[in-house]
Amino acid sequence: DSVGSSKNNNNIMQQNQQQEEQQHHQQQNHNPYNTPSMKLIQRLSKRNETLCFAGDSIDSQIHDALSNNLRRIQLLLQNNINNLKNNHGQQQLLARITVDEREIAVDYVKEYGDGAEWIKGWMVMTAIKETSVTVEWRDGSRSTSRFQFFKTYGYPPWNFEFMNECTIVSFNLGLHYNARAPGIPNGYYGQHTLSDDIRGAITFLMDFVAAKENRIAVWRSALPQHFSTFDGHHEKGKDVNCSLNPLKLINSTRGQVIQNYNKAYEEVFSSFCDNGGNLLQNKTLSSSCGRREHDCTVNRTSVDYPTPYKFFSDNNFTRHMERFRGGDDGKDSNLVTGKILRWNIADLFDVGQWHISDCSHYCYVPPLYEAAFERLLLLLDHHSKTL
Repeated sequence: DSVGSSKNNNNIMQQNQQQEEQQHHQQQNHNPYNTPSMKLIQRLSKRNETLCFAGDSIDSQIHDALSNNLRRIQLLLQNNINNLKNNHGQQQLLARITVDEREIAVDYVKEYGDGAEWIKGWMVMTAIKETSVTVEWRDGSRSTSRFQFFKTYGYPPWNFEFMNECTIVSFNLGLHYNARAPGIPNGYYGQHTLSDDIRGAITFLMDFVAAKENRIAVWRSALPQHFSTFDGHHEKGKDVNCSLNPLKLINSTRGQVIQNYNKAYEEVFSSFCDNGGNLLQNKTLSSSCGRREHDCTVNRTSVDYPTPYKFFSDNNFTRHMERFRGGDDGKDSNLVTGKILRWNIADLFDVGQWHISDCSHYCYVPPLYEAAFERLLLLLDHHSKTL
């Protein structure tokens, strides 16, 4: 029957994903510089892509972990360049990599005008953190790629205009919302609910991918917290010690953790995308080789939730509203459609011992982050093959 067929298909897709990951591991075991981080950088340089992590301090850590992983390879090459061999026992072709970091100052008043003077505070981004990586080969060729971090605490739509040079945006919202309160409200920027802010972020991401070819939108799962509470969430006024017990996983292959932020993601994506929103009918769920993706159609000029358009309109940033003007074809000119890939890695981080003292952030454990970047790489590569 159809139910049994669906289960069999899911099992096959999960087995395929496990086989792909095993092949990656086998390659890494024979080639010390051929890590997921290095492969990710090679992909970015080959396709002239810029990877942007947009989120809170967790995404800052992810950005830094990718940089640190590459610096480890940089040191390995410096110390062992004459001893490294490729899979065939031949001298490997990689000669040197250089990792450089800088901060790009952000000026909201320059971008939006004098009406943006109120955009300030400890949660507001003052600079874009950027890492550039130059790879040099023994044949004399070289390539450069870059990845960036955008400080996106809560839901700040004023950041989006600075992401125009991004090719891939990995987005996340969560930790700065009250996980226990009804609606999971944000304590900043007007007490928006997490669900409404996710809708605003999805609308930005769909507008982002529709604006230029070859852009990719990714939604990262919330990572598990391990506070000594029944669900791991922080509870104000309670014991803040970390629990060493992992949370219960719903499905480890999809990285869904019993945590309110991830539950909110599932609810919004199932109702707002995949033909389940108000614009279309017939709710479905798209899945490919065990890696989730969503088809979303949104009205980018909606004011029913905090869209970028609503932000520009509320603050009278008329210059930025010009690009939302519809064409001559009528009422649906502001509907945009695209895909959002789901980077599900919560199960990888479900280890209480790997936290620093606050039970939300994680220590720098290179294999942990390599496993996370391997999933991102597989996700992106699979998506590119389907285009």
